[in-house]
Amino acid sequence: MRIIKERIVLSPAALADVEFIVETKTCTSLWSFEDFIPTDKEEVKRMVTERISSDWYKQYLIKLNNTEKTTIGELHIHWYVKERESWEMGYSIFPEYQGQGYSIEAARIALKYAFEEWNAHKVVSMCNEFNIASYKVLEKIGMIREGVFREELHRQGKWVDQYFYCILDSEYQKMNF
Repeated sequence: MRIIKERIVLSPAALADVEFIVETKTCTSLWSFEDFIPTDKEEVKRMVTERISSDWYKQYLIKLNNTEKTTIGELHIHWYVKERESWEMGYSIFPEYQGQGYSIEAARIALKYAFEEWNAHKVVSMCNEFNIASYKVLEKIGMIREGVFREELHRQGKWVDQYFYCILDSEYQKMNF
C-alpha cells in the first residue's frame, strides 16, 4: 500500500493568529474579485476574534505540510442556513502559491469536514464571474453551478454577475477524494 503525504494542512485559527488574519482579510491584492474589502482593522479584529470563538464559523490557515508549516492562504467555512444544514465556503491562496492546486486540496479537506464531521446537507460557494480560477476550483471539487446572481457585485465601477455553486452530501458521498 502506497502512503501519500498530503501537501497541505488546514490549521484551525487561534487567537494568536488574529493579527495575521486581519492583515489577510484587509489586503486588497488578495481579494481583487470581491466587491468590498474591509479597511477598518479594529472592526475586522473584533469580528475575527468573535468568529474564532464561535461554533458557527470555522477559520483555517492553509499551511504547507512541511517542517516550517508555511502559511500559504486562508479558508473559512460557516453556516449558510443552519436550519437547512448548509455551509458556505470561501478561500484565498497567497499569490506566490497560486496555480499549484492548493485551493483544490484545501477545499476538499473542508468538504470532508463539512460532510463527514459536521453532518452538512450541502455546501455552497459563490464567486465573481471574472474569478475564473476560483470557479474552476469549485468545479474540480464537484460543485455544480446552480445559478447566476445577475449584476450582484459592484466591482471596478460596474456591476458584475456572481456565480452560485453547491454540492450536496449525496453527491459528495459518490466522489473518490
